[in-house]
Formats: sequence, C-alpha cells, structure tokens
Amino acid sequence: MNQNRDFYAGLVATAFFAIVLFVLIPIYVKVPSFIPGFAPPPDMWPRVVAIIGLVMGVLAVVLAFPKMREASRNQVTGLGAHITQNKVMIGRFVSLMVLFVGFVYGMPLIGFVPATVLLLAILFVMTGNFERKFWMIALSIIFPVLLYILFTEVTHTPFPEGLLLSQSAVGTSDLVTLI
Repeated sequence: MNQNRDFYAGLVATAFFAIVLFVLIPIYVKVPSFIPGFAPPPDMWPRVVAIIGLVMGVLAVVLAFPKMREASRNQVTGLGAHITQNKVMIGRFVSLMVLFVGFVYGMPLIGFVPATVLLLAILFVMTGNFERKFWMIALSIIFPVLLYILFTEVTHTPFPEGLLLSQSAVGTSDLVTLI
C-alpha cells in the first residue's frame, strides 16, 4: 500500500476546494446587492461546503506527514516505479478531472440535477467497489433529487435548469410554427 496516497489525496482536495472557494464561487455565484435579513446569501452554502472540504484536505495533508516519514525511512523508489504501481489510480484521477470539466461545461446545457446524477454515478464507479450496485444507483439519483427538493421547496432557491430541459426551451408548438 502506498503511504503517500493520503498526502496526495489531501493535496488534491485542498487545491480543488481552494479553487472552488477563491475562484469559482466569486465568479459564478451572483450575490444581489440587497438580501432580506432572514435569507442567507446565495453563496453561503457553496462557501460552507468549500470551506469544510478545504479544512478536510488540509487535515488529510497534515495527518499524512507521519506516514510519509515512516515510509521514507523504509523504502526508496523512483518516479517510474511509483507511476507503474499506481497506473489505475492515475488513470482514474485523469478520467475524473476530464469528467469534472465535462460536468462544469455540461451543466448549463442539461441542468444541475441531471448533471449531478451523472457526476455522482461516475464518482461511485470510480471507487471501484461494485458490490453494492443498487445503492450506487439509488444514491446517485436520491441525493440530487433531495437537494433539489430541499432548496426549491424549503429555501426557494432555484437550481439551474439547463437549456435542454428548461421551460423556455423550444417546445413542439414552437417547432411547428418554425416549420
């Protein structure tokens, strides 16, 4: 087992959530100039999730240092051997980054809920544990739908619908008039 895996996972999580917190949220989450006193701003929950992820990533990096010191005392390997040992994990990481970019660019087209269902399904597949396929499928559908219901019905915060599934998209009656 690779002792540096926790360090690299924490480093990637820290970098990811730092980018989300300091770059993506300020650019893509619009905060109106006036917010009523009882309503949280639209960037509150994304910031909470990003801060928690950032703290967990930093914690993983800090807790990985004792393991790394112990591993460095026991064994010395080159970069080539390290890459060869972790081909599957490196492939999964590269695939996950490509799919996450696809999620970011595909969400405006298909909407938040379907894009999140696809992303969660892909994340479950990337874990490599296929013993509980039913739970993987059920949770990848249930979590986004419950989030959608919570935010639209309780906090009245709409999620992006997407161009293909929105009510303002071209309908069949519009297609008939176009023809």
